[in-house]
Amino acid sequence: MKTVNCIGSCLVDILLSPVASYPEPKICTNIFVDKLKSSPGGGATNCSLSLAKMGVNVHLFSKIGNDLQGDYLQEELKVAGVKTKKSLRKTDKKSTSTVIVGVNLDGERSFMSYHGALAEFGLNDLDLEDLYACDILVYPDLFNLPRIDGTPLLNLLENAQQRGILTILDETWGVLGLQRNIFESCLPFVDYLMPSSDDLAYLYPNEQPEDLAKFFLEKGVQNVVLKLGSKGVLVLNNEQSFRLPAIVKASEVSDTTGAGDNFSAGFVYGLSVEKPIDWCAEFGNKVAALSLQKLGASIKKEELKSLVKMI
Repeated sequence: MKTVNCIGSCLVDILLSPVASYPEPKICTNIFVDKLKSSPGGGATNCSLSLAKMGVNVHLFSKIGNDLQGDYLQEELKVAGVKTKKSLRKTDKKSTSTVIVGVNLDGERSFMSYHGALAEFGLNDLDLEDLYACDILVYPDLFNLPRIDGTPLLNLLENAQQRGILTILDETWGVLGLQRNIFESCLPFVDYLMPSSDDLAYLYPNEQPEDLAKFFLEKGVQNVVLKLGSKGVLVLNNEQSFRLPAIVKASEVSDTTGAGDNFSAGFVYGLSVEKPIDWCAEFGNKVAALSLQKLGASIKKEELKSLVKMI
């Protein structure tokens, strides 16, 4: 089995559900919800947790605060089997990053974020030899790490490819917003590009997924895996193109938090056991389906182990 290193966000999600509406400022109103849940969050963390629960040797490179929230995240990662001893840094200058997630009646989300420790996570926090000591490098949080996104990330991806490491890139609506120039500069050094259709609609308005996938291939990406939400997945490379429908119907979705990250975890699991790309996409769909039918991104270890045993 191939080894995986994930670099990106490690934070706490505080989920409130269902949020039918939001109170207006200066009006004495309060919104009450039925469900409250705290869980680990962030693209790299969600992906790492699910990979570890499926038995993959995975390290998480990130930064947290030296506080109770940080201790909670460390314990959750340890229990799941994610390696963090030399790769998860702590800081006394900032508290652990936190996101309040309001989940509406359709399972869609709104966010309020405190960037915290992730705002100062940079190359000085990385032991590059440890980072490159893997077969697969996953960077799922483009636009959320201001001290790495841009030229530092470009160099990381290029150096990884030169060492024969598979590179995987995804993006999120982070503190940097969405910037096409940063996104496109990375593409020549990406083996698997796995963005969501929602974010692509902002980066490339009025463009069709198939046209964008072809454009990304022209820019140097080896394989494009577009996550289309309720419309499933589109996979394209220079040899094949196919679509997979979503497994979970829109009416059955409880919460979309972490669904894309869990799809990525399932896909990367397939790569780690050297499966073909169609198998990886199908398995990613199955892992995402587990996430969509519950509140929060975290999937129980026994559920993922059961899915792996069915292979």
